[in-house]
Amino acid sequence: MAGIKALDAISPYKRHKHPDIAQQRFPDLSLGGRLNPPPELALESKGSRRPWTIQSHYNHAGWYIVWRYLVDPTMTIKQNRQVVIWRVDVVFLVSADWKYERSGAGTGQGGRTHTFGVVRAAEKLRNAGAFAHPGVILRGGVPILRENPV
Repeated sequence: MAGIKALDAISPYKRHKHPDIAQQRFPDLSLGGRLNPPPELALESKGSRRPWTIQSHYNHAGWYIVWRYLVDPTMTIKQNRQVVIWRVDVVFLVSADWKYERSGAGTGQGGRTHTFGVVRAAEKLRNAGAFAHPGVILRGGVPILRENPV
């Protein structure tokens, strides 16, 4: 939510004017706040602790901004911050980039709703990095503090 609020405040991308609709529909933001924008003007914001995956309840085409974060209870990476954004990716995805991921929840037993994941996400994100924390590297698929921070 913080990313959406920031983009709404400082960019030409604006949230839907009705909060209840904005939380339940794609996209989170659109250029100039347009309702039902074309994919080129749609911006969906995602947060993830996983380094290379993107999941959504939709398989819509549009721009996606993915905020990669880690939890650092020792506040070693950034003083006075237990949650650190270590990478931000911005990528345009089309419907064909998504695959349906069946829910493991039993019928009528609650659990998660249908989910889509990006096919070959690491490949799609290879050149999509808008920000990378200089003190964080990936080791064994996990973001960790670089031994000699820049």
